[in-house]
Amino acid sequence: MKNGTKQIVLIGGGYASIWAYRSIVNELLIEMMAGKVRITIICPDEFHFFHGWTAESLTGIIGDQNRMSPLSEVFKYADIVKGRVVHINTDCRIVQVDLNNGTRSIVPYDQILLGMGSEDSNSIEGLTAYAYQLKSKNAYDETKSRIHNLVRQAAESDGQKAQKLLRFVIAGCGFTGVEVAANLAEFIHDSKKQYTSLCNIHPSIYLINSREELLPGLHRNFRRIRHYTDKILLRYGIKILNQLKITWISDKGACLSDGSFIESEMIISTIGQTRLVLDGTEKMERDSENRIIANSFLQVKNHFGIWGAGDSVQVMHSGTMSPCPSNALWAIKQGEHAGKNIARAVLNQSLKPFTYKGLGQCASLGIGKGIGELHGIQFTGWLAWIIRWFFFQYFMPSKKVMWREITDWLYFFISGKRKYVNIPENEIGIINKISINLLNPLYEN
Repeated sequence: MKNGTKQIVLIGGGYASIWAYRSIVNELLIEMMAGKVRITIICPDEFHFFHGWTAESLTGIIGDQNRMSPLSEVFKYADIVKGRVVHINTDCRIVQVDLNNGTRSIVPYDQILLGMGSEDSNSIEGLTAYAYQLKSKNAYDETKSRIHNLVRQAAESDGQKAQKLLRFVIAGCGFTGVEVAANLAEFIHDSKKQYTSLCNIHPSIYLINSREELLPGLHRNFRRIRHYTDKILLRYGIKILNQLKITWISDKGACLSDGSFIESEMIISTIGQTRLVLDGTEKMERDSENRIIANSFLQVKNHFGIWGAGDSVQVMHSGTMSPCPSNALWAIKQGEHAGKNIARAVLNQSLKPFTYKGLGQCASLGIGKGIGELHGIQFTGWLAWIIRWFFFQYFMPSKKVMWREITDWLYFFISGKRKYVNIPENEIGIINKISINLLNPLYEN
């Protein structure tokens, strides 16, 4: 290490760190090439998992590998430390890391970004033991495996047992909850083409909503989106239970706040997030959701050289003066701005406040059934679905992975089948050749 080299450390391999890194490289590439600035990423994973395609991956349209961007590619000019942060010493300005190989390392910093993100909430009794979640890679893998196994088991069972096997409870009524419920229903419907024994089976899918209306993060004025969502969910036969909460979960199902019990083979939780409190950050000011409070420059309050972005941090919206939403787009924009301000701090330039006003929200309720709003303009149906599709392509961290993922979509639209649901290898090969030939010029670029 050269004396005088500025050490920038980014914790986490998620959206906030990726876009912060890009901003820093854009602003400080000359300094990096001269050895005056060094970026270190601390993350236990080897890939960034793109959550935008979660529903499509769960239901066999997109391969898991085609939403996983290698961190070695994403952070091309950075040192990657594969491990978990166990302590931050803000006085000595060092980070202690338990490496994946079982040893411990010390990483010094001049500027550090807290971009740890969040984890699935485990606030319901029995949730960890009996329910399924989506945020971590392991939790997602277990959820996907369970869904596909239940469908296969149902296809091999008699009518009464098949009906019982296809009983699902979705906890949470936000964009993720309605997206999972709708895509799960569509997946089971499409599976009847492959498993004719399921043709007369009607799955039971319950969406548990603690609020009066679905999509609580949506402004009340967006009635068109809510009405469309209700219509699609009812068309799928999904039972929406409003103003009820799950109080506890067992291996038999879920108990609700009105005392009723729903028997279910699978409960999927999308109820919210918890924030990790790293050792050494306990004294940092936090909000009621355990998010570290950052100022308008995205600096952690009263901590020089420490920055925050994404789900783990509370950032106030410059227009409404209420906390910014915790989702991927806001993590991207906060990370991007934090990276610029980190570069300004390194260059001893004045900092700029975070003034991003937001773009919108979107979700897919199945193929061609999109919902979304952009700058307050509401979209539904195919137009919303297409806007979302292009929006996600734009924000995929790795363009190589993006093109592979697009071949999955081409396979689906050409064949009408889901590539990752027990399709014969020879059939996949034929369609893959067509898809790759169509995209060869783009791959080469």
